Amino acid sequence: MRYYPIHLDLQERPVLLVGGGVIAEGKAEQLIAAGARVRVVSPTLTARLAEWYAQGSIVWREGRFIESDLAGVVLVISATDDQAVNEAVARAASARGLLYNVVDQPALCSFITPALVTRGELQISISSSGGSPTVTQHVKRRIAETIGEEYGELLRLTSQLRTSLRVRGVGYAERRDLLNAFVESDVLALLRAGRIAEAEQLAQDVLARATGRAAAQNG
Repeated sequence: MRYYPIHLDLQERPVLLVGGGVIAEGKAEQLIAAGARVRVVSPTLTARLAEWYAQGSIVWREGRFIESDLAGVVLVISATDDQAVNEAVARAASARGLLYNVVDQPALCSFITPALVTRGELQISISSSGGSPTVTQHVKRRIAETIGEEYGELLRLTSQLRTSLRVRGVGYAERRDLLNAFVESDVLALLRAGRIAEAEQLAQDVLARATGRAAAQNG
């Protein structure tokens, strides 16, 4: 089965996480990073989940899953080792038309989560459509070896440059060409070598030239 890829905006949106073990901990960490309002239902919590609860990063109801736990949430993840609970979560979430995922059980999911390579705000998603997590992890390692932290810096600089060009009234077509040229310039090599200031100066040079041309045309 081929899935439709999508990146969800979960900022300040309520998400239910069923389970309090190590796998649930990993899911909670991703959800917190995405800005979700995480509700955890579990009889117990790992030490790290308990710490997040004490800090107010998650809400915890101590106990087993019941259908009323789904009230008001937009997405559900079940990460327990109790198959009966996992199936109950999937049934109840499906009946309410919610997005739901049971970890490592594609047959009990309306969506699956990809493996991620993250470099700053850059996210690279890898999925085998549930066919082989082993292949997914192999591809993830290969991509991680090729795409270093410099790509996160490249994204940061390019995003800032794009915004600055737009604010200064540079049109779409010229903006696109300037950004393409910037990305294909020496900027990545500079970032890879840790020469951040020089890379930032390249971005400033592009902005200065574009601003000068815009001023001349408008003059």
